Amino acid sequence: MAAGVWYYGVSVDGDGIEHWKKPVKLSDPFRIIGRGQDLEGLEYRVIEFKRNGKRQREAMPLGIVGRPDGWEFLRSLGIGVKQSGATMGLLADYTQWDGSREDWRIVKRGGWCDNAFSAYVLPSGEIIGNPENKVIYIGDTSKREAFQTAGSLEQWRAEIGRYVSGNSCPLLALGMVFAAPLLKLMKQESGGFHFFGSSSIGKSISGLIALSALGEPTRIKVQWKGTSLGFDNEAAANNDGLLFLDEISEADPKTAKDVAYSIFNGVQKLQGAAKGGNRARLSWTVAAVSTGEFDLESYLRAAGFELNAGQAVRLPSIPADAGKGYGVFDTLHGFSDGRALATHLEEAAKSCYGHVYRAYLSELVGRLKQDCEAVKARIKALQQEFEAMLPPDLSNQPARAAKRFILAAAALELAAEWGVTGFDKGTGFAGVLSCFSAWFERDGGGNREDMQIRKNARDFLQGHGRSCKHFVNLASAGVGGDYQADYFEFWGFYVPSSYERGGAARPCYYITDKAFEEHICKGFDVRKVCHVLADCGWLKKDGKNTKYPIPKKAVDSQFVGAKRMYYFSGDVPPDEWEDAACRAADGGE
Repeated sequence: MAAGVWYYGVSVDGDGIEHWKKPVKLSDPFRIIGRGQDLEGLEYRVIEFKRNGKRQREAMPLGIVGRPDGWEFLRSLGIGVKQSGATMGLLADYTQWDGSREDWRIVKRGGWCDNAFSAYVLPSGEIIGNPENKVIYIGDTSKREAFQTAGSLEQWRAEIGRYVSGNSCPLLALGMVFAAPLLKLMKQESGGFHFFGSSSIGKSISGLIALSALGEPTRIKVQWKGTSLGFDNEAAANNDGLLFLDEISEADPKTAKDVAYSIFNGVQKLQGAAKGGNRARLSWTVAAVSTGEFDLESYLRAAGFELNAGQAVRLPSIPADAGKGYGVFDTLHGFSDGRALATHLEEAAKSCYGHVYRAYLSELVGRLKQDCEAVKARIKALQQEFEAMLPPDLSNQPARAAKRFILAAAALELAAEWGVTGFDKGTGFAGVLSCFSAWFERDGGGNREDMQIRKNARDFLQGHGRSCKHFVNLASAGVGGDYQADYFEFWGFYVPSSYERGGAARPCYYITDKAFEEHICKGFDVRKVCHVLADCGWLKKDGKNTKYPIPKKAVDSQFVGAKRMYYFSGDVPPDEWEDAACRAADGGE
């Protein structure tokens, strides 16, 4: 009798004796090995079958059993189904009621299976660890074949790891691989780093090295060019893991802007359900490494978009050029130049991949099961050790970004302690500290939100402060009403050269509430904006009042009814004005 699912019916004759009916084949062979629910509460049947000689498992939604899409589901797995109403009905009964009732956990995203950190799901569906309930992954499997292994862990250390040591950008990228599964454990937010620089410096090699820890690098990497839904699926599949986004210049700028927000926001866009209400949304936590020729802010600004402070903190831009004359590398380890080392690493990554992350996860899962608090305590100790190397008293935005550098450094040291990478103690700290210093010197020296607020005010006043379409010059005659037809939107008053400071005349501006909120606040809290601009001496307050009395000439004009407006002394902050005045006094040097 051919293998398959067969129905053995029973008939009863007139004497009450049971007889077996002729067996009826319902389908190719598969068996029910369990049942489970997903996070939405939907029921599944876990089936096991052979395909190309290999045993496979899939979760079949109970809701499609006995329906055309249910038969299509089975056939897509290579399981043939007999085409008749009677046999299909019997097969539907078998699928619903027979087989094992063992409980399974049905997951639609990779990463940690539960809050106990008992097991980790790779995007291939492979399970690292021993969860209380068996687990089956039904999320995006488009990269299943990419998350495989080749070579050995020892080969990776010899051909790749030894050359990563001493090279800061590759170390930070690899550190994000090890940091990713620690994000939830240490209660940190999603985020990453964007390495930028010309194509000649080999910036993508850092990402390739990081991906070699996971699987086949060229098949795992994700191009910035894609759709929001596609990125959501990638993020969910790589939950608690690394997402490598290569070459931002290939992306539509608006998509890049949206992705920089949505991926790190960690939740799928709201979508309506066919039967009413909304679908349950996927959520995720990810670490990311991105590359591009330009830093994220410059790339978006060139397309007319602004990078908000939150996005800049979640994906800070780091120069990929190490500044040693070798492109992305700090040291060549005996190779003739950066290109030769990069070529070696690219070739090595084609034949040696996937073992590092599995070894690291196996250690992590085992140690968490043995003593979770001890693991967290060790990570915290490493974090504190590295944090002591950073500048003290970082302001809010740099401090948020610094947490990611700190975790990456700690994770690198942890992997070295566990014998995964072969790195010497302190190698991870040194590499990440070098990247932090490059970022901090360029972009991290101040609170990003405060810097953005000052920039908004500067751009507004320098770009529009003397516009006759929006500002009335109080020094001109006839403010009382001769020019009303010339102004289609009134934003305030302009007072040229109102007083002298350091030998240089400074203009002043009185700004309406509407213009202040729309063009300077731009979504920031009004009170915060007032605090930032007053704190640097630019916005003048009247005691505790953030608005200043306007001159009588302005009060008597037909443009305003209010007697107070936001008052700016100068079109740039005082420190910038004084710097300009000093340069002028020195002859423009």
